[in-house]
Amino acid sequence: MRTPAFLMLVVLLGLSTLAAAGALFVAVNQPWLGIVLIPGDDGSVVISKLQRIDFEQNLSAGERLDAIGSKIDDGIAISAFDIVEDPDTLDSQDTLNAFRARQSALSNIKDQNRVWLDVTSASGNVQRIHIAPFSARPAWSLPFEFWLQLLVGCCGMVLGGWVWILRQREAGPFYLFISGVGLMAAALSAAIYGTRELSMPKELLTVLSGINYAGTVSFGAAIICLLAVYPKRIASDRQLITVWIATALATGASIGQVPFSQYFGVYTVIVVQFVAIGALIVVQLHLSKRNPVARAALGWFGLSILAGTSVFVFAIATPLLIGLEPQVSQASAFGVILLIYVGLALGVARYRLFDLGTWAFRLGSYFIGAILLVGLDAFLIYGVAVERVPAFGIALLIVGLVYLPIRNAIGARLNQTLNLTKQIFPQLVEIALERTPERQIAQWQALLTESFNPLTIETTPTVSKATLIENGQSLLIPGHLNLPSLRLQFANGGRRLFSQRDVDQVQNLVDLITHALDSSDAREQGIRQERTRIARDLHDNIGAQLLRTLHTPDLQRKDTVISETLADLRDIISNAQGNGMALDEVLAELRYETNERLALVGVHLHWHYSGNAQVSISARLAHTLRSVVRECASNTIRHAHATELSIKINQINEGIDLTVSDNGKGFDEASPKLGRGLNNIYSRILGEGGSLSIKGTEGTRIDAHFPLVEGGGV
Repeated sequence: MRTPAFLMLVVLLGLSTLAAAGALFVAVNQPWLGIVLIPGDDGSVVISKLQRIDFEQNLSAGERLDAIGSKIDDGIAISAFDIVEDPDTLDSQDTLNAFRARQSALSNIKDQNRVWLDVTSASGNVQRIHIAPFSARPAWSLPFEFWLQLLVGCCGMVLGGWVWILRQREAGPFYLFISGVGLMAAALSAAIYGTRELSMPKELLTVLSGINYAGTVSFGAAIICLLAVYPKRIASDRQLITVWIATALATGASIGQVPFSQYFGVYTVIVVQFVAIGALIVVQLHLSKRNPVARAALGWFGLSILAGTSVFVFAIATPLLIGLEPQVSQASAFGVILLIYVGLALGVARYRLFDLGTWAFRLGSYFIGAILLVGLDAFLIYGVAVERVPAFGIALLIVGLVYLPIRNAIGARLNQTLNLTKQIFPQLVEIALERTPERQIAQWQALLTESFNPLTIETTPTVSKATLIENGQSLLIPGHLNLPSLRLQFANGGRRLFSQRDVDQVQNLVDLITHALDSSDAREQGIRQERTRIARDLHDNIGAQLLRTLHTPDLQRKDTVISETLADLRDIISNAQGNGMALDEVLAELRYETNERLALVGVHLHWHYSGNAQVSISARLAHTLRSVVRECASNTIRHAHATELSIKINQINEGIDLTVSDNGKGFDEASPKLGRGLNNIYSRILGEGGSLSIKGTEGTRIDAHFPLVEGGGV
């Protein structure tokens, strides 16, 4: 981070710390009785907890506090009216002023060195308890709600300021920071007066209430200005100034008690701001339909804003405007408002931008479901006069039977997945079987276009797996064999970003097409290998037999040889894999055939065999052995100018050793020229998992080994 930005962040943290410390200082510098009060069901006040153990007389939790006074005061009767959390919820200006006057009177009593409390026990006994108030309140006695609102205020200002520091040149982050300042002012002031023990001086209460209201409406005005300039500017600077002038006038009117109704004057402005915020989000979504990045970010950010502000509006402001009690405490509402800033931080720092649309729909749909549940519950209780327990059950049933199926249907439509079985798989098979590379590539790109509808598809350097880049604007797809690696830009014709779901789906497509292409390639290789085998067998076996026929003067013998040749031809074509053949029978037939061929050209055969006469070999190995011996005999007859040929076969437990040698002219080992026949011998022996060596001095000598193991000829 650059130094100026770092220094600004340090200053921001320092200011938020000072503000929090100031709020804590004001909160603890109040007289303290050491008791926690809650409203009773009948409008009374009940002592729920004792925070001190030094009381001079017995005082117990659960007793009712009836009155408080001192030696110089007559005493004041206590009611639930005196411990209202937020004075802004009072229905009229006269009631508010009466509340403040009572608060001031109660505060004067607590300022005394000694006060008395009239309490009534659960059994109805009334007693007067004398207490010496502390001049200051210990920090540990402050309730959880105080620290929650302190945290909300500081986090709102720091997170908003952090975004502004990182993007100082843009107007939107500045308004986010201003909204954080407003949230801090509202939350810290509410934390002080909302968690008071019993009372607070009128002047301090009035100032804190004014700060709270000014901070609240400033927060709303800042969010309005933010959405008026981000991501598209839709308002001029003059219009933005008008927003702030209207906010200032509304604040002055409320603090000056101009409206006839206290909460009408306070909460009407908040509701109007909420409606304006929702309308601006809709407008910005419409204007950003061709900008997927802005649309995804706005979807998440807009959800955070609506989630945070709507809880405050629907749980506090709206019930008061229609004459109902607030549904949540002010502290809880501030905690939900923090969602705006936490949501933004999570969207930027934790969740990938291209997944924000999915997250926004999920959280938004659940949030709407919660609002419907609470709204139906409130309607049944206050509008139809149904008891609370059955009302909640009915509301839950309606939401479960009506809303959830609709939500699931919309979610399924928005997050459609590829139907690989019925729609995509046949196309993948067709692509894999296509032999023309150009058409294969065109069909693959057409399938991707049909599945994701990107704005553009272009080739890219090789990638190993499907990957999102540029915050989801582009999707990289790996290639395979003839298919090149591709880059897709902007899904759905530019209306959205690619998401992690798209990555998973396209990787499934890539895995399937890779398997299909490999299978097709293996099939083609198998066909080529089979053709090579047939050509090799025709050369080694049929050629040798025909050469034998050519040198046979006996016509009857020619017929026999031709019959054997046809049998070999059928064996070559079918490549039959029998259950095994006796090695001695194979060698006996091979010896007779070889001797006959050599005798016709005047070459003497020396044949030697040793081994187990009962061993069986596979038809494939028998065919390979015959082919090798025949090819060696043919080379001797045609090229060696030899008078003798020696064939030695030694069968051992693990294999067969074959040695074929002649007394011909041999060849130059320094520069051997292997013909097709010797190459075929190499291929056959190596294909059986064997080994081969050839020497050309003092004639030609071939040493081969065939293993008698699985995959090696048995």
